Amino acid sequence: MNTIDRNTMQEHVGPAQSMVARVLREPLVHFLALAGLLFVMQALFATDQRDLIVVDTQTQKFLFDQEEELQLRPLTDAEKTDIVDGFIEEEILVREAVKRGFSDSSRIRALLLQNMRFFIAGDLREPTEADLREFFAANSDKFESPPSFDLDHVMFKASGEVPQGLLNDLNTGSDPAGFGEVDMSFGRVLRYMDQRRLVQALGGETARQALEALSKDRNWHGPFVSPTGSVHFLRVIKTNPPQLPDFDRARDWISAQWLADKSRQLLETELQSVRQDYQVEVERLDGTDNGA
Repeated sequence: MNTIDRNTMQEHVGPAQSMVARVLREPLVHFLALAGLLFVMQALFATDQRDLIVVDTQTQKFLFDQEEELQLRPLTDAEKTDIVDGFIEEEILVREAVKRGFSDSSRIRALLLQNMRFFIAGDLREPTEADLREFFAANSDKFESPPSFDLDHVMFKASGEVPQGLLNDLNTGSDPAGFGEVDMSFGRVLRYMDQRRLVQALGGETARQALEALSKDRNWHGPFVSPTGSVHFLRVIKTNPPQLPDFDRARDWISAQWLADKSRQLLETELQSVRQDYQVEVERLDGTDNGA
């Protein structure tokens, strides 16, 4: 490079370097650089300010065990996910209810949920005849009754009260009205006892044993001991197949289900709008966390 070229370059570089130096000395530049650094540091180290919901393994196991006892079978992964999602949904609704002042009326979780759901769906219109008929036709599976039994029933409050040889006496023609006692929760005849109702009455494992025995024949079977210690002997009177009710007779039920379905749609919209305010952590049953 010749002398003329070097001189020309220095003439251009010199002023440029001076300008950069002046800019770097400006207080405003220092302020902006510091602000940018603080912004980056805050983004890296700031804690999540959202409300935290933790679904721990103990809660999950309790919820799963409860449903498996009613279903009398293991739950699928999809069913477990639905149960966890339902718990999270209820927790969000309870916290939203407290934020919106419903805690002044009650501290009971069920009432907070009820108040919140009513608040969200309070403006629903009444369904028309056409609405109900269309809903009934499209959701007949929701209204079909499950298979069930009508049962003769003898009950004792404790096993020590059961006479020796009772099962044989019942199966050889003894009048069942001469044995046991009638409790306010039960009667001599149990109508429309489906699987869920039997589980609620007898507990999961005992209900499983009862269903297996009652499916064999129409003899008396027992003793079936409930979780409270009461003892039950049962005989099938009639088997009730699944049945779809008549529209006119089920109108009130259909209306209630229609309103529940529409309320559910409004509820899901509301949940979507507030879900971002919550940090959800679901502990895996293997001991790790699954943040959401």
